[in-house]
Amino acid sequence: MIENPPPLASPAASFTAHERLMIERTEEAIRDGLELEQWCRKELPGIAQFPLDLKKGYRLPNRAKGFFASANFRQGPTSIMGCLQEVDFGPMAAQDAAGRLQEFVMGEFLKRCHWVYDDGSPGGFTVEQSLYKSAAGEYGRQPAEACAGCPDWRDLGKRFEWVLLTVQIHDFVMDFGPFRKRLREAACVAAHAGFIHVTENPSAEYALEVSVGYPFVRHAPIPNFFGFGPGKFGNAVKLYSFFLTRSGEVRVRMVFAAAPRCQKVFDFGKRWPDPVYGGASLLRSLTFGQWDTARFHDRLDSQMLAQHCRVHQALMDGTEKIWSAWLKSPGCA
Repeated sequence: MIENPPPLASPAASFTAHERLMIERTEEAIRDGLELEQWCRKELPGIAQFPLDLKKGYRLPNRAKGFFASANFRQGPTSIMGCLQEVDFGPMAAQDAAGRLQEFVMGEFLKRCHWVYDDGSPGGFTVEQSLYKSAAGEYGRQPAEACAGCPDWRDLGKRFEWVLLTVQIHDFVMDFGPFRKRLREAACVAAHAGFIHVTENPSAEYALEVSVGYPFVRHAPIPNFFGFGPGKFGNAVKLYSFFLTRSGEVRVRMVFAAAPRCQKVFDFGKRWPDPVYGGASLLRSLTFGQWDTARFHDRLDSQMLAQHCRVHQALMDGTEKIWSAWLKSPGCA
């Protein structure tokens, strides 16, 4: 394990303007994201959900649902949109199953979740570390040899208060009529101990829950024209919960939530209105309120949630293979 690099003595003098902005936005994302994460864990079980059609088959059994809601957070009332996915990883034949599952989620999951498909295309997520805040409250940059991969979640709260991550998203594939396009997408997220939950016997069905997650930081590493997505969220979180059933099965529950709901489909700059939602509002005005913009928004927002689920179902299909191979490696039998 790489030792902590020496922290920079004076952020104001040593950091660039962009780095100072990213530190500010990271701490803002953590503050707001923790509130949204707590809402998800407490309120989501009681929120009405609707099925999402992913329009393609996947290797692992899965169920995807969307939801629309509202809440009153620290910054005031807000709308929320999100999705919940449940994936069956299958039986776990290993000694100390609970310990092995915790070791994988905390130390290996987001570090290993990338691969190359048969056609040479990358799959999964590639994670890189950059800025951090130490447990002592000092800011620094990760040295070059420590940048690749996700940090061990067990270091959060001990060595680090937070670590800023850039996640390259390799399975963002969209169909435009008969054409399929693999888009380059990336997100800045923050690893923080507040998003870690390890709970024994969380329910009658499960013997163990191991959860990690992150809030999204308001910065798009790869500029894009999307109005809703990485760098364009107000407050958003992604949560990964791995459960071990009492019969030895492993299941994964993924939750994504964003507040407020999508405001733009496309973002061409502050001076240009969104042609989709802006056009819908104009049509409503022209029809004296006869055009139902709420149903139109619900339909398009649902399609965005389904696209999010497709990316993360591909992530789980690939990660399960890595998980199975890891379990068979020396020391995991």
